[in-house]
Amino acid sequence: MSRSSTRFAARLSLALLFASPAVAQEPPADSLGAAQVALDGEDPQEALRLLAPHLQSRPKDARALLLRSTARCMLGELEPCKADLEQALRIDPTLRQGWLNRSAIAISEQRYDDALASLEEAERLDPAAPDNAVNLGAVELLRGDLPAASAQFRRYLERAPESADAWYLVASNYAHAGYAAFALEHLTRAIALDERSRALARSDANFADLASNRAFQQILSSDPYVPPPGSATAERKFDTRYSGSDSPIFVAVLNAVQLAGLPLDPRVEVTPDWALLWSQFRIKLIGNSDGTTIVRLSAPPGTLSAAAWDRRIVNFWADVESHLLRLELSAGREP
Repeated sequence: MSRSSTRFAARLSLALLFASPAVAQEPPADSLGAAQVALDGEDPQEALRLLAPHLQSRPKDARALLLRSTARCMLGELEPCKADLEQALRIDPTLRQGWLNRSAIAISEQRYDDALASLEEAERLDPAAPDNAVNLGAVELLRGDLPAASAQFRRYLERAPESADAWYLVASNYAHAGYAAFALEHLTRAIALDERSRALARSDANFADLASNRAFQQILSSDPYVPPPGSATAERKFDTRYSGSDSPIFVAVLNAVQLAGLPLDPRVEVTPDWALLWSQFRIKLIGNSDGTTIVRLSAPPGTLSAAAWDRRIVNFWADVESHLLRLELSAGREP
């Protein structure tokens, strides 16, 4: 196993603990629902406060014990967390989330066989749960059984062959476990399904060990996207230099999107030569060697009517020019 196994275990533990709400299958009592909301908001102290009176009157409520166990784990109170969890599962062994949490604790303690057994019980309780195979595959990686892990990941992907998120999750697991070739193979497929997967990989700590990998860097520096036939497109050259996220043209484009109230995907890509933003349309900035910048827009077929696209583009170019002028004047330069 690679040196990243411990960090991978910690990441997987978090994913399993919050894979699904512990009380989501049935409408919970108000206090349990409020406690779950507190946990979802990463406020375990508030969850404990809400659970205290409930457990005082119903000390054998398995779901409440499971919630308190999660809160205590979040606070680093491992032994009380484990005690609550084991009690919850003794009372109600059908709590699938409890078995997921039990596996997460075993992973954090590097007890991978126990983790696998808990995940197998979780799968027995809900064979159709989409996370069964990916969780089992992740633990098989930690156990050092690459063939078994790959078999589980294939099973997971067979259920969602066109899901960029699924391919990316498998790629991320392989990357953090140190299997670069498998990671890049699956990342490439994720990007083909949704190019924003590349933006995720840039800031994903699971890919940190691939920073010096030439193939990984080539993936990050490439933008093979071609608008599908029938897409709406527009392009304009601006007489200003692109130099990354601090360049006036990038800021002007960003301001034009945000101040117009358009949606903006938080996954923004910035490279030395180009940048990508995704709003109602795809926005790419390309720096030229002569100091100019091309801003290229595209929208999938059917996104907007031709007339609406033309109006949107006219307004967008005007907004970019206006913001660019303000930035240049504020910097004391001639427009």
